[in-house]
Amino acid sequence: AELCEQLPVRAVYVTPHHQYPTTVTMSAGRRMRLLQLAKEKRFAIIEDDYDHETHYGGRPIQPLASADDAGVVLYIGTLSKVLAPGFRLGYLVAPAPFLEAATRLRFDLDRQGDRVGERALAELFEDGEMQRHLWRVRRTYHARRDHCVSTLHELFGEQFSFAVPNGGMALWIKVDRRIPIPRLLHESEKRGVIFQPGQLFTFSHRPTPHIRLGYACITEPEMQQALTRLRSAVVAIMKR
Repeated sequence: AELCEQLPVRAVYVTPHHQYPTTVTMSAGRRMRLLQLAKEKRFAIIEDDYDHETHYGGRPIQPLASADDAGVVLYIGTLSKVLAPGFRLGYLVAPAPFLEAATRLRFDLDRQGDRVGERALAELFEDGEMQRHLWRVRRTYHARRDHCVSTLHELFGEQFSFAVPNGGMALWIKVDRRIPIPRLLHESEKRGVIFQPGQLFTFSHRPTPHIRLGYACITEPEMQQALTRLRSAVVAIMKR
């Protein structure tokens, strides 16, 4: 709101379901305030609901687009998270004038697109296989999240602190300040384990006491091995 008073804001990009990278869900009050502000100032809200399908407790939070009565939300999503990273198909839900303009621009950039992939995907939806696949994905990722959380508590105790997200595919972890993140990354890589340090997501790129740890892409035995190696890296640091 303060920024809107200083300069013309054309769009705001948000990930309200599970904020990237912290996994925090935007509160209902902030959602309504953002929608009202966009309506008043006439800027677009680009809502990236990149992991809407991965929720593990009850119904997922409804997107901002579901409460948009002013035509200010451009709702985008992807299928690469639930199918495969190389499956580069997404979707856009937006007011008709914007869709028409976006379609023309898309046509200028790529006249052909991926028609085979699109038709195959449509068939998966039509015969119900996509819905069954999403159910299996949620069950698998839910189990992996729980296993990751319990193993982290067991191996690291209060050295790693985090809130357990109600969905998504990663944890945002605050690390004990006695464990420098650059050093932890170095020691972990030596042991074949990688993670995203918090500084990747800052404008200054200065080290922060946070890491983003993904759990969806590996099995529970692989997770156990990876976290055991990460624990070894922490022990090596603390000894020094």
